[in-house]
Amino acid sequence: MLNRSIDGRPLTIQGTHYPEGLGAHAFSEITYHLGGACSALSVNVGVDDEVGANGSVVFQVYRDGTKVADSGLMTVDQPAKHLTADLTGGSELRLVVTDGGNGNNSDHADWAGPLITCR
Repeated sequence: MLNRSIDGRPLTIQGTHYPEGLGAHAFSEITYHLGGACSALSVNVGVDDEVGANGSVVFQVYRDGTKVADSGLMTVDQPAKHLTADLTGGSELRLVVTDGGNGNNSDHADWAGPLITCR
């Protein structure tokens, strides 16, 4: 969901509010066409505060089928993790959220404050 959590609330990770970003739920995959014009992605990722004590996810960034960033397992009690990814020459960007291996209950994932550098 654009600029909102998956439940329609403001994006919030460990008490920090992010006015821009994407709310998603595990398992999800969001794909963008880059056309070779972009060079980098910078984004903060984490489990949205709305889930309380549950939720665990892994954030992955792919450029044309190659994984270029991975958050590792993240839970609701962790602060946002800053990911950067090299997108140079890529035709497609995929933002993937997995369930962390324990099912997708309460897996509300935030891609917060994304910045894509393009020419």
